[in-house]
Amino acid sequence: MSHRLLRLSRLAFLLPALLLSGCDGATPAGKTEDVVARVPFAPGERLVYAIQDTTGTRLGTGTLSVAQQDGHLSLRQSYEETSPPAGLPPSVDGGAVEVDAKTLRPLSGTRQIARREGNAVPVDAYTWTYGESDGKDVLRATAVKHGKSPSQKDITLRDHYYDNESSLWLWRTLDFVDGYDKFYVSANPVEQEQQTVNLSIRQRETVEVPAGKFEAWRLLFRSGRAVRTAWVNVAAPHEVVKWDNGDVIFALESSTRP
Repeated sequence: MSHRLLRLSRLAFLLPALLLSGCDGATPAGKTEDVVARVPFAPGERLVYAIQDTTGTRLGTGTLSVAQQDGHLSLRQSYEETSPPAGLPPSVDGGAVEVDAKTLRPLSGTRQIARREGNAVPVDAYTWTYGESDGKDVLRATAVKHGKSPSQKDITLRDHYYDNESSLWLWRTLDFVDGYDKFYVSANPVEQEQQTVNLSIRQRETVEVPAGKFEAWRLLFRSGRAVRTAWVNVAAPHEVVKWDNGDVIFALESSTRP
């Protein structure tokens, strides 16, 4: 998985990128299409997640919120280390992506990662915009990493793309039915790449997390050679109640609705 969440003893929290390690050629073949059926969340929503390793040890806290800005939605994420070494600041990771309120088509985004290194907390910063060039949709992504020269890349996007940073909201907008199986393109401005994602709904399961017990759809994602799983509340507004990205697990702790 590109830019995946790793143990905090090694790295800061990294936003839960959907892109999985491997190549597009290993993803099941299929025609990409738009996947947003309806947007069930609204400005003012706030979701808090416990972030744990595979043994159940808590590593940190993640907060997802939705705001309204200039007629579109601002989807915001922040992650903070639970127990940094005594006297040292926590590693943190946060950002926002601006999207169309009806289609979730991305407009722009920002992200900052403050990863502790010894007693210092250097910051890596990322900014990006979506636009058009020669009749093609283009992602312009800029990375300013500590101690390195800025890196900028323009990516000509394939059809039916969404911003990778919006994934935990995108998965809530589907037409939830048995047998759902679609493909879309995930644009990753941090890694400055794009990949095709196969998303399928396998079944309904009962899932228990700190926020309670939920009847949830189990979603399966394939991109490259890896497979990941998320559980989405059957009831609106279809919160992601659990997300297993292969390294860590997100478990919903609380939710605030507008």
